[in-house]
Amino acid sequence: MIEVANSRMALLFDEKNGALRKITDRQRNLVLAENTGDEAFLLECGQGEYTSSYQDFSYASEETQTVLRWTLEKGIILTAHIGVEAEEISFRAQVANETEKMLCSLEYPLLDGIKSLAGDGDFVAHPYATGFLVRNPTESFAAQEEGFRYMPYPESFSGASMQFFVYYSENLGGLYFAAYDGEYRQKWLNFYKKYGALRASHIFGYEDVGPGKPLVMDWKFVLRTLAGQDWYEGCDLYREWAHRQEWCGKGKRLDMPESEKAGWLFDDTGAATFGINGMHDRTRWLRKYHRAVGTPIFHVTGPDWPKERQGYGGGLPGGYDDWFPTRFSKENIHAARENGDHFAPFEFDFLLSPDKSDVESIQRSLQVWPEKPKSCDPYTFHMLCPATDYTKHFHVERDRRVIRESGADSMYYDISANNILKTCMSDTHGHTVGAGSELIRAYRSIYRETKKALSEEKGGYVPLGTEMINETFIDVLDYYQARANAQPCSALETWPYRKLLLQNKAFVIPMFQYVYSEYAPLRLDGWGKLVREGGSLIYHTIAKTYLWGGLFEINSEYSPMEVVDDAGENPSKEHYCDFQPRGYRFDDGIAAYLSRFAALRVGEPGAFLQYGEMLRPSKVTCRSVDRTYFHYNIGKAAGEYESGGVIPRESIVAAKYRLRDETALFFTNTTAEPENAAIQDSFIKSEKMYQILRNRKDGTIKTDLVSGSELGALAFEPLEIIVIRKTET
Repeated sequence: MIEVANSRMALLFDEKNGALRKITDRQRNLVLAENTGDEAFLLECGQGEYTSSYQDFSYASEETQTVLRWTLEKGIILTAHIGVEAEEISFRAQVANETEKMLCSLEYPLLDGIKSLAGDGDFVAHPYATGFLVRNPTESFAAQEEGFRYMPYPESFSGASMQFFVYYSENLGGLYFAAYDGEYRQKWLNFYKKYGALRASHIFGYEDVGPGKPLVMDWKFVLRTLAGQDWYEGCDLYREWAHRQEWCGKGKRLDMPESEKAGWLFDDTGAATFGINGMHDRTRWLRKYHRAVGTPIFHVTGPDWPKERQGYGGGLPGGYDDWFPTRFSKENIHAARENGDHFAPFEFDFLLSPDKSDVESIQRSLQVWPEKPKSCDPYTFHMLCPATDYTKHFHVERDRRVIRESGADSMYYDISANNILKTCMSDTHGHTVGAGSELIRAYRSIYRETKKALSEEKGGYVPLGTEMINETFIDVLDYYQARANAQPCSALETWPYRKLLLQNKAFVIPMFQYVYSEYAPLRLDGWGKLVREGGSLIYHTIAKTYLWGGLFEINSEYSPMEVVDDAGENPSKEHYCDFQPRGYRFDDGIAAYLSRFAALRVGEPGAFLQYGEMLRPSKVTCRSVDRTYFHYNIGKAAGEYESGGVIPRESIVAAKYRLRDETALFFTNTTAEPENAAIQDSFIKSEKMYQILRNRKDGTIKTDLVSGSELGALAFEPLEIIVIRKTET
């Protein structure tokens, strides 16, 4: 056997074929992985053609490095460098290619045989969809290759928003996996079922593909042991590295000058809407929402405003002439201005029709997808490649005119850079075949140039937002839309794991927010309707959206808006997709709960949520409560359409933030009943005094000074929000 070890862990490799045989936590005397298989790598030679065979294997060991070498055939040699450092063991690899074959990707290392140590106490936390936790993956991932398989980075709709994941057994131990690459290279971060056990793996490639070209992974893929505390343990390790990368180079939002951020979005806005018809008068709802929420609102319109139809399920503009003149409702714009609200037009951004205006330019500039994308998304749509001159010019000039005609405060881009595979196989766009990091840099450049042009046009900072987010764009974007917080009364990015969600074997977690809370764009989430028929789950969704640093989004994409007066609801014929009439009335109780969080967000404690560093929340012992849900705000063809039921959720949601030198604890009761909870937090000292702010159901706010000895147990009134801060008194 070949042993690679430091004081924390030991890896054993087979001296005959280089396959990993065993991973041991030396400090805890714990075997974390044990493997009898012989696969050491998986090379993609030609699109979708894979091999793990070789002609010869050799190795050489030194004190701090072991080199493994496989000769696959004459002219193709894979070399892996396994480095030993005090806290971690790292992998690098390259495939030399002196043949005319096209090497596309390499899956290496293959870390097989990862063990279940605690059954339901085993968890994998992955940055899929900005954060996902699966309980007992050995059992939950039942079928061969089920799990987080083919997770492209950076791609946060169908892949990985960050470059790490963790597997741990509660209070026993675990493993941390991370790619430390600050140069935006394309990769895949995978954790899935293989040969009856669990496999972790790393894939790289599609950066510069062609006959005779090598594959080079010149960043570290690191492996280290964990104590098994929770998923935050791995996040703490990763953010030490991540905050030093270029995408955090502008600094924390709190320290940015007003000329480089949208203060109105973070400081003054209490809630958001998404999908209100752009070209039809919806002033009844705009005014109702504003009165109910009680703060300025940020509105992202529906897509139905260009000259040519832009809608769901068909209808896309092509080039510049298909967009203008725009058809925004002047009544809606006037109502937003009158209310002190802000708005952004919805654009499909790089997704467009290839057979309308600018046909030749668009056809030459379309992204060429790989034949077999390694993703759960087949990418069957027409997208502009961001590296072409046409795309760069079109994006800036189109949006400059949109701002000029509408007076919009921002632009929102759907199906955009955060949820697209960063691969283009064209050899005519001026980038390498595959492109990878070149596409990311091209997107970053386009967003910078567009923001500069729009800010000049507007005479002030114009924020940009996208569907989803990943770390490579946090310094060039200002907000993003997500839907996962509302699951199971939601859809889209979490759809492959819906069965596990319903079984309470999978959970949405604020992984991205925890790592990047001081730097990240603002999250719009909630996918909610303010109607009783949607179920009681909405209270829990509202709470975690705000306590996880975001704004709740009233969503009107796939269903009618709430009935707010005797005039009824908006008709399907005026919408951008077909929906069924509902007749569900606006619910004042849900709106009141939302309004209290909106007030908290824009009030003095809200600065913690807007700009603070997210910390591990207090440990809370409370009831689990069955929540009802009915999911109708989605396309009729979706499997979730009109699904409903009951799902358990904790009664109390908690969060904790540090802003400069001060810490604040946030709690809320998400039920309509009084609740009691036991609180454990090292922040609370029995001999200290604390300020406790109570935001109550009746709308009153009460502030008291209490001793730490009184905070071990908290009594909550129905739907009450509590904030605890230390005082010097």
